[in-house]
Amino acid sequence: MDRFTLLRSGPFRFGFVATLGVLLALLLGAAVVSLSTALTLIFVAFFVCLGLYPTVRRLEGRGFSRGGAVATVVGCFLVVVGLLLWLVLPIVVAQLGQLFTYLPSGYDEISEQQWFIDLDAGLGGALTPGLEWARTTASDPNTWLAVGGGALKVGTGIINQVFGVIFVLALTIYFVAGLEAMKSSFYALVPASRRAGVIDLAETIMESVGKYLGGMVILAAINAVFTFLLLTVAGVSFAPVLAALAFPNTLIPLIGSVINLVIITTVSLFAGPETALFVGLAMLVYVQIESYVLTPRIVGKAISIPASLVLIGAMVGATLLGLLGALIACPVSASVLLIVKKVVMPRQEAA
Repeated sequence: MDRFTLLRSGPFRFGFVATLGVLLALLLGAAVVSLSTALTLIFVAFFVCLGLYPTVRRLEGRGFSRGGAVATVVGCFLVVVGLLLWLVLPIVVAQLGQLFTYLPSGYDEISEQQWFIDLDAGLGGALTPGLEWARTTASDPNTWLAVGGGALKVGTGIINQVFGVIFVLALTIYFVAGLEAMKSSFYALVPASRRAGVIDLAETIMESVGKYLGGMVILAAINAVFTFLLLTVAGVSFAPVLAALAFPNTLIPLIGSVINLVIITTVSLFAGPETALFVGLAMLVYVQIESYVLTPRIVGKAISIPASLVLIGAMVGATLLGLLGALIACPVSASVLLIVKKVVMPRQEAA
């Protein structure tokens, strides 16, 4: 009886409950880590759905039935993805193979260019060892296997990526088709006294995020096409690979286009300093046009947050989820700010 009395007393009961809480938190944390890949794919599919859904509503406004609008959007989405896989992917894969073959001779070409010889002489030959190290490292297959974690891990990663893409495509279709039913079920769980406010907040967030994501995809596609045309005209090798790389880079808010500018200008040095200067200036002009002309017209004011928060969100997102985290940093930050503005601040004012 004394033992049970001790367990029912304040300090012992608190310690027991606290220990159970810590164990439960550890179990939940381990479960989240184990499901991180699946949760990330679900998150990606939901964001793709939000990007497609404004088009569904636009078609409904033009007289389409809901089923017809969903079928049209899903069909066009699958056609675009299929064309990318059929036309773009083989070219990019072939170009990547050529890139790995070209890198050793490409470094040799740089060492023979006059600008490199003059700069190396001015630095007392300091550039030659670094270039030789880069050439040796790039030509060693073990380097790329080490980067990928080994041959087995590379193969497993490719297979996982293929299944991940298939899963995201299938889940996106289900999300687009059943989003209204999902929203209705979620709203029904909210108490009636708060339901109107929750519906208004949720619809505002989803509409803003959808418009933003759709606009950013269009901007990224325009940037990728311009990158391909610019590099092709300038005679820079591997334009398809760099254009494919420009698409996800441009999706990163604020700094994505600048990252793409630095990458393609650096690669253009393989063709000579004049080519790199031309590519850099042309891309710089395009970045200005994109920032001050295209972005306001295409994205508009779907999401309006301070630039400092965008950069902080992109850094935190990239640390947590890599490239995906950087891509979704802006809409997530805007959603949090909207919740603070419409929920937290009014409560503070009323307190």
